[in-house]
Amino acid sequence: MGGEREIETEGFCCDVEKTVFVAVGKNVKESKSTLLWALQSFAGKNLCLLHVHQPAHLVSLMDGKFSVKKLTQHAVNSCRDLELQKMHEVLNQYILILTQVQAGKVWIEMDNVEKGIVHIISQHNIRWLVMGAAADKNYSKKLLKLKSRKALFVCQQAPASCHIWFVCKSSLIYTRSVNASSCVGSIVALSSPTNTGGKSLLQSCADVDDDELEGVSRRFTFQCMVHSIRSTDKVVGNLEPAPLPMDVMSGDCLPFPLLYKSQDNLHQLSSAILLEEKSQEKAACEIYDKLEHAMLDAENSKQKAFEESVRRWKAEEDAMEAMHKAEASESLCMKEINQRKELEEVLARQRQELETMKNQHDQFVKQLQMVQEQKLVLESRVTESHRTEEELEEKIIQAVDLLVTFKGRRDEMQIEHANAIREVNALRNLVAEDAASLCRSQFLSLSFLEINEATHNFDPSWKIGDGRYGSVYKGFLHHMKVAIKMLPSRGSQGHMEFEQEAGLLSRVRHPNIVTLIGTCPESRSLIYEYLENGSLEDRLACCGKTPPLPWQTRTKIASEICSALIFLHSDNPCIIHGNLKPTKILLDSKFVSKLSDLGICHLIAQDGNLTYTSTLCNKTNPEVSVYMDPEFLETRELTAESDVYSFGIILLRLLTGRPALGIVKDVKCALERDNLKTVLDFSAGPWPLEQAQQLAHLALRCCERKRLDRPDLVSDVWGVIEPMRDLCTLSYLDSKEHRRVPSHFVCPIFQDIMNDPHIAADGFTYEADAIKGWLNSGHKTSPMTNLKLEHCDLLPNFALYNTIQEWLQQS
Repeated sequence: MGGEREIETEGFCCDVEKTVFVAVGKNVKESKSTLLWALQSFAGKNLCLLHVHQPAHLVSLMDGKFSVKKLTQHAVNSCRDLELQKMHEVLNQYILILTQVQAGKVWIEMDNVEKGIVHIISQHNIRWLVMGAAADKNYSKKLLKLKSRKALFVCQQAPASCHIWFVCKSSLIYTRSVNASSCVGSIVALSSPTNTGGKSLLQSCADVDDDELEGVSRRFTFQCMVHSIRSTDKVVGNLEPAPLPMDVMSGDCLPFPLLYKSQDNLHQLSSAILLEEKSQEKAACEIYDKLEHAMLDAENSKQKAFEESVRRWKAEEDAMEAMHKAEASESLCMKEINQRKELEEVLARQRQELETMKNQHDQFVKQLQMVQEQKLVLESRVTESHRTEEELEEKIIQAVDLLVTFKGRRDEMQIEHANAIREVNALRNLVAEDAASLCRSQFLSLSFLEINEATHNFDPSWKIGDGRYGSVYKGFLHHMKVAIKMLPSRGSQGHMEFEQEAGLLSRVRHPNIVTLIGTCPESRSLIYEYLENGSLEDRLACCGKTPPLPWQTRTKIASEICSALIFLHSDNPCIIHGNLKPTKILLDSKFVSKLSDLGICHLIAQDGNLTYTSTLCNKTNPEVSVYMDPEFLETRELTAESDVYSFGIILLRLLTGRPALGIVKDVKCALERDNLKTVLDFSAGPWPLEQAQQLAHLALRCCERKRLDRPDLVSDVWGVIEPMRDLCTLSYLDSKEHRRVPSHFVCPIFQDIMNDPHIAADGFTYEADAIKGWLNSGHKTSPMTNLKLEHCDLLPNFALYNTIQEWLQQS
């Protein structure tokens, strides 16, 4: 029983050693005075409400009574939930009274309230309890004992370790201390012969019922009589007190008057007196027993009448609650009836629509009959067309004769065409400088006002990204959707230097590099083309509940990143991205990947002395991450092999879908155990195991710690990834179109079947919009070989166009 103990109540976690529990009933008005007395008497203490909830056993419905067991389980549960809801509402009213202190509540469901209080005291080892001694209407200034049957029961049955204060109408009536072992012990102490105020002290003891109290009082009176007689004993002459019988000494029966004996032969007189007193004592005992039985019967009848009235009151209260529940059920039933009517109306409308569809079907049948009649007319027209065909065949023979004549003319025209080509090549060299200036003029230089209008005054809902190098907003410029990157204002770079740096970056053009459209030196912002599908990191994490990328798309993305890196590294001087990771790889509407933020960290310069070479070449300080080359962290020098290391980590992420931290170790262990399947991301679909193993080995070679051990992108990496890209492209298109697409039907840039194929100077065929966009953006190199094009002329490939159209019709 010793030691502190904490109990979890519905208000707070309380310590029983520092918390006073107040027993409250379901009538807030009756228990409010007890609660206020505890609040005033125990200022600074934590208070906790103690409540015993009595469940209902009868539910009155209309004019009849039905047992709870006969109701449906749903109705019983509804009634029980309503009772618990009412109980919590009552306890919340008590909590509102205790706003000045920290208060909680603990409750139990039990039929007998006083047993429930004793059970909670024993279960939680409660040390301090305040409860009512009687109803407030029974209070009077002369109230000195417990009137409530519940208070008497708790006083007798509660554990001795609980200190209890019994209160009535904000007045303390009785206190049961922790050291009091029992109420009976207190009464026995009062019955001592040396206690002269026996009756008043008995009234102050409230721990026994009235019958027991009356019996103890009677024995106490008889013992006092014996004591008074003994105190008046005198020796008169030769008289001396006669010894009392043993039953009188023990105090268990009525005392006898004292007898005296003398030396002068008084023995007969004393015997006569003794017999007379015995007869009187017997008669008095019989009368007292009858009176006691009558009083007990009257008390029992009174108690039964009280209990019956309580049961009737409780039944009436339960009946009222049941009536309220019945009304709630009736309203619910009316709602269901209304819903049923609405459903019937919907069904009627659907039937009407079905009838309308039936009528339409009849009309279609009639139209079909008309079509069949027209078919006969068309057949007659076909017969006439056959005759026309014979006439055309004769005309074709005549056309062949003309064709021979035209061939001769064609030979002459080919000679003239060759001469024209030589003249065009000469003129092309003359206009090369003008074309270069024209490309430079397409790079936009915007004002801050235009940037503000394009982003709707930098509306937060238009923000699509936020990072170390500034915020990114979506915007519209010149009827085109763009991405505007607002760089932080750092360093001492002037507007002219900033615009020169951005102009150099805008000349780096590749199908897999995000195009820099223009700048705003005033606000230090960059305008890029807008890519709708976000970053590769978002797609791998399936942000926005987007579906996982299939393995064919992931392999294609790997080949596109490799192609872009080869393009950057093949430039003179070598261009290094230096901050390659999935967040820097963006996807357009057709999931074509493009590298972003090329050289972005150098536009945020700490001084104004950066040049193009220092911006894009080896001496730089990009953001450090798990994708960074380990040798760069030691030497602070970026090389082309630094991008190869980052590419290897990205390739492992495409294979496994796992976070970058620890991914090299996981894949290496899986390959050593010949169990690569355990780390593959099968949300991308069933990976071809042989192809996945080739990519895993290639990625681990790219992630070698030493730069010299990493493979070359052109000779080693591209030779493995390019065949996989072609295979995945055909597999993806085959699964999408349910047929195998010839590889020469697919545009190398858009990776889709061409609708308007054109031949460029490099000998490759492209979609017209794709190659025109490539050339109009200022490129003079081939998108496939990165070699300089001899000219920018395009020749329609009619033969391939006709082949594609014929294949589509057959499919």
